[in-house]
Amino acid sequence: MVRKRLKLLNTKTVVEDGIKSFIAEWLTAGLPKLIEREIALPIDKDYIITVTGGRRSGKTYLLYQTVRKIIEKGLASLNEILYVDFEDYRLKVASVNDLDKLVKAFVELTGKQPKYIFFDEIQNVKDYGSWFRRRINAGVFLTGSSSELTPLKIAEELRGRSINFEVYPLSFREFLRFEGFTYTPLMDYTPQRGKILSLLREYLYYGGYPAVVLEERNKIALLKSYFESVIIRDLSIVKPSVAELFASFIISNYSSPLSVNKVYNYLRGLGVKVGKETVLELFSKAREAYFAFLVEEFEKSESKRRANPKKVYIIDTGYPTALGYEFSISRAMENAVYMELMRRGIKEVFYWRGKREVDFVVSKNFEPESLIQVTYATDRVEEREIEGLMEAKSVLKVDDALIITWDYEGEVRGFKALPLWKWLLGFS
Repeated sequence: MVRKRLKLLNTKTVVEDGIKSFIAEWLTAGLPKLIEREIALPIDKDYIITVTGGRRSGKTYLLYQTVRKIIEKGLASLNEILYVDFEDYRLKVASVNDLDKLVKAFVELTGKQPKYIFFDEIQNVKDYGSWFRRRINAGVFLTGSSSELTPLKIAEELRGRSINFEVYPLSFREFLRFEGFTYTPLMDYTPQRGKILSLLREYLYYGGYPAVVLEERNKIALLKSYFESVIIRDLSIVKPSVAELFASFIISNYSSPLSVNKVYNYLRGLGVKVGKETVLELFSKAREAYFAFLVEEFEKSESKRRANPKKVYIIDTGYPTALGYEFSISRAMENAVYMELMRRGIKEVFYWRGKREVDFVVSKNFEPESLIQVTYATDRVEEREIEGLMEAKSVLKVDDALIITWDYEGEVRGFKALPLWKWLLGFS
């Protein structure tokens, strides 16, 4: 009993010292240098703003960007803004009971109540929602990664008092900004067109994680460390060796049909004793952690959608490169289109399969609105791509259809063809 009490006292002291140390560092270190992201968080709302997304997608720097905007608009000074990172070694053992101590320590060090509170990686604080259910006279921003902080779990914890924003790795527009490249519609008629195609290839090859884009020499090593983090932390329901096999198989099959049975049989073939329920849970964890996404075949029948094969996409096309898989520009292009649809907030995305396949069907309330076919075309579009669109257009009664190419632009049998870089940049 005495040892238990001493352990609790020691933990309490460590946390309290860590709180003051972290806050003092925050108040004196200043904001890091930032390259602004396109996503912006509202700073004039009464409800709690939450930010979710995969690891290393830029959630923390989005908080810094928001802090800077608050200061620039004169809404608060730095010593009126409380920022805490619960991944910091000094706060690893912090509990919900320590949140009051954070505010108290901030007041002691600044003499002011915080006007804004930023809690990063809040999922590390168990039952954090109970603290926020009280009346807090401050703007609140929370971030988290992994399956411990999904939009659904946030809604459960905060009971409808929050609005969520999702963050993904850099869009191509943001990538160009990080590279210091300025684009204009006039590029079609200048040597810059070749430069932007070169940058697009690099974007597809190494992906869009902010730190990877800024890294000059060790991109592969950094991507491998991200992959290991997913295995150890996000897919921890199985042994790391099994999680690695699962995640690697997902990556090797991205932009392709993939079923639970196929993954199950693959793992069993390697001698891994795993049940189908575990494979299903791994898929669920991968989606919750923003690592992999399954896209269903377009069917109005829910039972058919569930039964039919699904296509898998991954959060970042740098992973296949990091793991040594052969680079497929056509698969990377298709994955980039899917991720851009996600960034644009399009929730209903399917694929379609008839005699030929159409990569994407965008719908609203399960009513198809547009078709997108992605192909690595530089000077002409293959007939099979057109046949798929024509069949889907007839069956689904859809007028809006687009062919996204590598560098071919024009009209093909009534279908508009547009280079990927133009589509990603919002040019029509």
